[in-house]
Amino acid sequence: MDDNTKNTSADSGESPEEVLDFTEEAAENTGEVLDFTEEAAENTGEVLDFTEETADGNEAAADEEKADETAQDAPEAETSAETAAEEKEVTAPKKDPAKIIGRIAAWLVSAVLLIFVAGVTVYYITTASKAEFHADCTDTITWAEASVESGHLYNEDFTYACFLPFSTSTLMIPLIHIFGFGMTAHIVGMTCFFVLLTVFMILMMREITGSFPPAMAGTAIFLSITLATKKLREIFWGHTIYYSLGILFLVIGVYLFSRLITARSARKKPNKEKKSKVGIFIHTALIFIILSAFMFLTGMDGITGFTLFTLPFVGAIFAEYLVNPKHRLFSIRSLRVTFVSLFFLVMSILGNALNNELLDGMKAGYQDANSEFSDYNTWHGHLQGLPLAWMKLLGVQNLPDVMFTKEKGVKNIIFIAASILIAVLPIVATFCYKKYGTDKKGRLMRMWVWMHWAVTAVVMMGYVCGILSVADWRLTPVVGTSLILSISFVFWAVSRKADVARIAVILFIPVFAAGMISCDEVRKMKKDGYKQNTQYKLAEFLREQNLDRGYATFWNSHAITLLTDNKIKVYDINISDSGAYIRGYQSSKKWYETDPEQEEYFILLTDYEFSQYSASDDYKNDPPKRLTDTVINNVGYNLLVYDHNMFGT
Repeated sequence: MDDNTKNTSADSGESPEEVLDFTEEAAENTGEVLDFTEEAAENTGEVLDFTEETADGNEAAADEEKADETAQDAPEAETSAETAAEEKEVTAPKKDPAKIIGRIAAWLVSAVLLIFVAGVTVYYITTASKAEFHADCTDTITWAEASVESGHLYNEDFTYACFLPFSTSTLMIPLIHIFGFGMTAHIVGMTCFFVLLTVFMILMMREITGSFPPAMAGTAIFLSITLATKKLREIFWGHTIYYSLGILFLVIGVYLFSRLITARSARKKPNKEKKSKVGIFIHTALIFIILSAFMFLTGMDGITGFTLFTLPFVGAIFAEYLVNPKHRLFSIRSLRVTFVSLFFLVMSILGNALNNELLDGMKAGYQDANSEFSDYNTWHGHLQGLPLAWMKLLGVQNLPDVMFTKEKGVKNIIFIAASILIAVLPIVATFCYKKYGTDKKGRLMRMWVWMHWAVTAVVMMGYVCGILSVADWRLTPVVGTSLILSISFVFWAVSRKADVARIAVILFIPVFAAGMISCDEVRKMKKDGYKQNTQYKLAEFLREQNLDRGYATFWNSHAITLLTDNKIKVYDINISDSGAYIRGYQSSKKWYETDPEQEEYFILLTDYEFSQYSASDDYKNDPPKRLTDTVINNVGYNLLVYDHNMFGT
């Protein structure tokens, strides 16, 4: 674009699209992001300024003046454009071999990195995860089985931990019809979730970075960190609940909104034929409808969908525009942004209303309990434990008496640094808010800043003032948004040749190293590692006893059912010194009904559970016909066999 064209664009009130410019002039004009000079110190009042430092950033005034100025400047713009085109034909720049090689290298490196990390992740989902499979991993497919059993979205005979109708469990419903209720359907379903998250992460980061190599590299880094600990692996790839769903929804939402921005900007380009304008309008309307439908469906996931996706996403759209003082509060564009934000919010509310209608009074105790306050005398302790919980979730281990210089010590230092930097980089990205520019990429960066802090605020509220602090893995949504914002910020800094670029890259090295270490650890997990899984060994023990239907406490019930592909059915009960009784959690009433063809039932208990149950009147009044014991992974188990259903209805 020559000078005349630039001036024409500025006069018409339209902000020119910012192009990825790797020249020295672009680097100088990028703006000082992190300046440690005395001059920067004098201007500290502008450190956190939610405006853009661009001469042509006043888009609000352009809404009213655009028509008149465009009419005046159109001839000049056409002349300038024709002149520029002629000059380009005459003096076409020669292709730089070094740049071509650099682009090819970037594609190869990023593609290899993504293929490696994605391959390790798929290996974990399909094979290695069986060694870490336990009862919590069964919830997603169990909800799908409840739907298959009833023939409806919700099963009135089933007791749900939470209601997530728009999730991986919905994908697993047809998979159960195809493969049956078992590990195959579970693994295929989780692989589908992996594909969705990976594809949309690449597409979303492509919108921010402007090219596929950094998008692929960024996605690979994100995936690698999800493998850092057993708990992160479970949350992302062992089953699907609101913690990982929130991240997926944010990624998809930002991608669709970015496409909506692109479609709208295409309508403003000059010299469009009538047919093209109609096509652009249809394209824009279609994206808007898809995004609206997406908001409606995510709203069906209830309070968790609202807090971890709807409010951060809609709030980011509105706040990103509102806090910029260069945008008039009362203008056509302000009205449009407000309308879009409110419309998306209303669609989510309507989705939630439909879900409540389908529930017809059903309750989810586990989900509701996470929305309660805790005793405020415990808040200080929750806050004190936050840093350690964050580091443990991201791979920091307790290694007393291990030298720093040993292999385990060095790895632990890397994870310590990575966990700290994943928390710090979003703060740096926030202080660079005004540097992101007025183009679409800058707008998406600012949206991620808002969404990260919105998600952080929601999770911190529940963690400090609620009961989320009982488990460090409930910080997972913050880990997800921190990673995405950090990765996006680093690639933005490098692409803009910002002053902070080198510092950002250096700071990000421990995060990359932690991800590669995590991938290597998962890669080394044995294919037959599941044979050491307690639930797998218990299943083998039950096979040896020729038993295929019975009861156990939560941690030894549903997992055995899944690992045996529903060939050995083990249902959940509670045990105490007063006896044994049905536990209404993640279970269907029909599972406890007596099967007239079933000859034997069993109760599987640990030594401690058996000591409680054997002291109860239930045991004394109804002793088993035979009793067998075994030891698995240093834990004693007792098998009580009956010739009738102890909990039959």
